[in-house]
Amino acid sequence: MKIFSLGMDQLTINEIKLAGFTVITQSVLPEVQHAEGHMLMVTSEQVPVTALSGLRQGYPGSTILYMYLQKGVRGYQSIHMLCESLGIFFIPPRSTSSAVVEKLRYILEEEHEERGNLVGFFGSGPGIGCTSVAKLFARRIAAAGLRVILLGLDLYDPGYDPKTSVSLDRLRPRITGKMLHPEDFAGLVKQDGYSYLPGNFDYLSAQDYQEEEIEYLLAEARANADLVVADFGSIPESAAWYIGMQKSVLRMIVTHPKHEYRLQPLMELAGHMDLYPQDFQWIINRSNVEELTSPKNLALRFGSEILLELPYYQPFLESLPLGKKELQQVDDKVHSLLVSLGLAQEARKRGVFQ
Repeated sequence: MKIFSLGMDQLTINEIKLAGFTVITQSVLPEVQHAEGHMLMVTSEQVPVTALSGLRQGYPGSTILYMYLQKGVRGYQSIHMLCESLGIFFIPPRSTSSAVVEKLRYILEEEHEERGNLVGFFGSGPGIGCTSVAKLFARRIAAAGLRVILLGLDLYDPGYDPKTSVSLDRLRPRITGKMLHPEDFAGLVKQDGYSYLPGNFDYLSAQDYQEEEIEYLLAEARANADLVVADFGSIPESAAWYIGMQKSVLRMIVTHPKHEYRLQPLMELAGHMDLYPQDFQWIINRSNVEELTSPKNLALRFGSEILLELPYYQPFLESLPLGKKELQQVDDKVHSLLVSLGLAQEARKRGVFQ
């Protein structure tokens, strides 16, 4: 199948070609008979939303992929809904070139399995404990003997109290210039057996980060560790949050039943990136705090699985003071995580694989 492209940037076109697809760049819409049986990929800068219905009618025999470029958490759900009703595939804002390639593979049902080593942690709201839980997992994964890098990618909160000589904003010039080297990762903060990059202390730059910068940082970190754990925070209006959703091979949502009203729009937003409740593992933090809705009922309502339930601890603790039983539960989940990523062998206990 050929891909007729109108309005896509050259970098994305090059990535699509490198992935093995045939791309024909257009300055205007192609002839209908030429696009018959092929794909037409257009952007919102070339084809406004108001023209989508006419586009669908004009190219009835073509697969249409619409890339909406206007950024923002709100404002494109209705466009996605319109595309669905017209039988047009939709790509949301902030999607990188590699995300577009994955979308094409999804549409064309190509087999492409890429083993990843990025585990992303996302919070359902500020203060839910996303950073603490990410540190807990990084510590226990490191205790299993793996090289672990923990990235603080909550652009609105550094996740670390003392300002250090290395942090996301201090490293940013090297990220922007694509000049990261192994020694940059060797110089990260050493904490509980893993290497830690504290997040962004420069709050004024939080929305200046670009998706390509975060994607580059993640790729370099993955090349310098057995496993990368990333704290993407709780605010979707962030380049890091969007890239984390797209790139993480495992996605952990740190939440609590009182955040039920937050989870609904969060799951809807993930749906625009072809992610669904079954693509997430939930970690219920402060599970011993009484709420009207139980964690189990909450998970059943949304269709996600609960990976772990953690009790409430006093805030501002650097590491969660887990008891022996709770620590064993975490280690069991960590082992399952590592097995799923091909980083550990299945353990046989009492004749049963675990």
